[in-house]
Amino acid sequence: MEHAVSENVIAGNAMTRRARYMYGTDLPIDPQGHIDTGLGKGLARGPLTLIQPTDLISESGARRIDGVDINFQLVPDSEAPAEMMMYFPAQRVLNTAELTSQQMHNIYTLRGAEVRNASQWSRYIDETLDRFGPISDVVIAQHHWPVWDSARAQEFLAGQRDLYKFIHDQTVRLMNQGYRPGEIAETLQLPASQAHRWYARGYYGTLRHNARGVYQRYLGWYDGNPANLDPPAPVDAARKTIEYMGGIEAVLERARADYAAGKYRWVASVMSQAVFAEPDNRAARQLQADALEQLGYQAEAGPWRDVYLSGAQDLRAPRETPPSDPELRADLLRSLDTGMFFDLLGVRLNGPKAEGKHIVINWVFTDTDERFRLNLQNSALTWLADRQASSPDAALTLTRQTLDSILLGESSFPKALRNGEIHVEGDVKKVVELLGLMETFDPDFPLIEPKAGGQLPAR
Repeated sequence: MEHAVSENVIAGNAMTRRARYMYGTDLPIDPQGHIDTGLGKGLARGPLTLIQPTDLISESGARRIDGVDINFQLVPDSEAPAEMMMYFPAQRVLNTAELTSQQMHNIYTLRGAEVRNASQWSRYIDETLDRFGPISDVVIAQHHWPVWDSARAQEFLAGQRDLYKFIHDQTVRLMNQGYRPGEIAETLQLPASQAHRWYARGYYGTLRHNARGVYQRYLGWYDGNPANLDPPAPVDAARKTIEYMGGIEAVLERARADYAAGKYRWVASVMSQAVFAEPDNRAARQLQADALEQLGYQAEAGPWRDVYLSGAQDLRAPRETPPSDPELRADLLRSLDTGMFFDLLGVRLNGPKAEGKHIVINWVFTDTDERFRLNLQNSALTWLADRQASSPDAALTLTRQTLDSILLGESSFPKALRNGEIHVEGDVKKVVELLGLMETFDPDFPLIEPKAGGQLPAR
C-alpha cells in the first residue's frame, strides 16, 4: 500500500506525463497510431480508484481467505518494490503476478520508476519453480494467457528465470569490461535458445533499454567519460552543435539525404539537436517527426512505438492536457500517511524562494492523535513524527479529515482557518508564508522540445 501511494504521488506528475508517451494515450487508435502496449491492447478505460485493503499480507506463508487456501510468497524488490506470488493448493494453480509474462518485461520502465533488481527477480522465479512448479497444473499471471500442463509451465518458468538472469549478468559482464550503456545496448543479443521464444521477445521491455537499466542500477547516469561529467545545458549544447555542423540549413539538407537513405535513428538524433537549438523551426520539427514516425513503425515493442509516435505528434501539433482522474487522485491523497503529506510539501518547496528563511511549525492532528514538527531551514523542509518544537513560530491543531478536504480542493487553509477547523497558536503569517513557497506542477511539460524556450530554472 505504501509503495502504491508513494510512487504515484512524490514523482507522480513527471511519471504521469512520461506515461502518456509510453502508453500512447494521446494517440489515435488506428494503423498509424496506437495498436498495443505490449502487456495488452491499451490502458483501462473509465474511473480509476484505489481501494485500501482490510488485511495486509506482510510475510510469506499459508492463509485461508473466504474459504480459499492460498500460499503467499513475498517477492519484494523484483518486478516492483512490493510484490507477491500466490499458490492455490486445492486447484494446483500458481499465480506468478507480474514476475512472468508472455514477453520480456521491463527492468527499467520508460515512464520512469526505480530500476528493478533483475538478479533477485530471476532468483524468485527459480524458488517458485522449485517449490511449486512440480505441483502446478497451470501458471496464471496478471497479464496474458495461462500456461497449461505442468511440464510446459515449468519450461516457461525456467525460460523466464533465465531471461532476466541473462540480461543482468551479461550487462554486468560487459560493464566490467569497460563498455558504456549505449555500447552494451547495441551489442547484447539473446542466445538462440531464447530469441525464438515468444515469452522472451521485446514486445514490452526490450533488451536495449533493459541493459541500460541494469547499468544504471549499478553505476548510475555517469558513464565514466569526463566529457560527460558536466556537459553544457541541452539547449546550449544543441545550438553549438548546429553551429559546428554549418548551421541549420546545412544540417537540414544533410539530414534529408540521410532520411531518404533510411538512417532514421541518426536523423531523429540530429534533428533533436536542431529542435532544441531552434524550437520554432518548422522544417526541423517536421523532419524529426518524420524520422520518429518511421522508427515507431519499425518498433517491435509497443511502448517504443508509442513513445516515437507520441513525440512525432507533439512536434506536429499542439497537445491538450488530459484531465486527471478525480477519483484516483482523491483515493491517493486520502491514502497518504501524514508523513507522506509533509514529503509532498518538501518536493513542492521552491528552494530559491526559501533562501534565508527559517520557519518552525508544530502540527497536531486530534482525530489520529499524531504530532509533527515541521522545520524549514537552509531551503529544505524536514519533519519528525512524535515531536514538538519547544519554541515554534506557530502551532496548528486540526483533524486529518480537514487536511484531506484541503488536499482534495474541497477547502483551503484560509477557509479552514476562517471556519475554525484549524486552530493556530503563534504567528499565523508564518504559516501563510510557508504555504506561499509551494509550487504547483505542470502536468503537460514538454518532452520532445526544450521547456519554456530552453530557459533553465532560477538558481
